[in-house]
Amino acid sequence: MPSQKPVPSPRRRGRPPKVSRERVIDVTLRLLEDVGPDEISMADVAAGLGVSVMTLYNHFPNISELLQAVADHTFGLFELPPMAGDEAWQSELMTWLRALARHCERHPVALRIVSIEGRTTPAWQRIMQPLLEMLHALDVREEEAALLLAWITSQAMGLIYIEEFAEPARGLGPRSLDPVGEHREWLGALNHYLPTVRREQVLELGFQSLVMGLERQLAQP
Repeated sequence: MPSQKPVPSPRRRGRPPKVSRERVIDVTLRLLEDVGPDEISMADVAAGLGVSVMTLYNHFPNISELLQAVADHTFGLFELPPMAGDEAWQSELMTWLRALARHCERHPVALRIVSIEGRTTPAWQRIMQPLLEMLHALDVREEEAALLLAWITSQAMGLIYIEEFAEPARGLGPRSLDPVGEHREWLGALNHYLPTVRREQVLELGFQSLVMGLERQLAQP
C-alpha cells in the first residue's frame, strides 16, 4: 500500500515587521540625500523600509510630522563650541558660522530641511538662538534686527549650499577661463590654481566679508 505524503499545513501569516521610530528617521534621511522634502511621501518611506504605509502611522501621523522629526534629529547634532563671556561679537559670529559650515558638511541633508512646507523648522530656529542673543546684546532695534538676522542666515546658508557643488566643480574640466588674448599667461596660471581652491578657504573669506558688512551696517547712524 503506497504511503501517503503528509499534507502540508497552511502557512500562517506572520506579524508585520516592527519598525522603530529611529529606523524611520534613518531611512527618510537617506531619501533626502537625493530629493527635497516636498518630493517625499509616506509611501516612499514605507517602500524604503519594506513595510506598509500603515506601519509608519504608529510613529508619525503624517509626512509633515515625520520631516519635523528628521529636522529635529539633524539639527540636534549641531555642536557650537563654548563661548567665552567676554568675546567680541565678531568672534562669536565667526564661531557660529564655522560651526554651521562644519555641521552642513557632516550632515548635507541639513541644507534641505531648513524649511518644510514653506515654514522654518523649530529645530533651525533653535540653532539661530545665538544670533538672536548677539543682536539683542548689540541693542539693535527689532525691525533692523529682523533684517540682519535674515541677511546673515541667507548669506551663510547660500554660500555653504553653493560651495557644496562648487568645490568639486572647480576640479573638473574643461577650464572655465580660456587662456587667450593679452592675458593668456595670467589666465593659464589662474586655471592651474583654480582646482586647488578649497571649500574652507571660500567659506572663511565669505564669512569674514559678512562680518565686515555687519560692522558697516551697525556703524550707520
